[in-house]
Amino acid sequence: MYVEMAVESQPGYKALCDISERASCSRVLSSKYAKGFGLLSSESSLKVPNCIYGIVFYSLVIFLSTFDQLLVTRVMFVFALSSIATSLYLAYLLAFVLYDFCVVCVSTYIVNGVLTALVYKKMTALSAKNK
Repeated sequence: MYVEMAVESQPGYKALCDISERASCSRVLSSKYAKGFGLLSSESSLKVPNCIYGIVFYSLVIFLSTFDQLLVTRVMFVFALSSIATSLYLAYLLAFVLYDFCVVCVSTYIVNGVLTALVYKKMTALSAKNK
């Protein structure tokens, strides 16, 4: 979020994650795909930086993870799977539309993969416990 705000407010800002011309977080996070996933019109009140959606998502996952109930964990697993779908969409944009690499973005995709695996593990453990 800091990089996005800095890019908008400070012309010529160069983030630490700007490694090269083709590996630039600043360029990716200032693209039209960095808000509303590039899907929403500019008039939409939901067209906010993608990181805002991430903050809401991870906050919800942290809250839900405090419950050791199978139903809640299944809901969390659906959310985790949606994060994988979102990561695949954003990775496609990164590689084939923007032709760029973003360390922060790829790190988020990895976190989503690990999160999904951990939620699946919790779900299977709770399923076995409830039998």
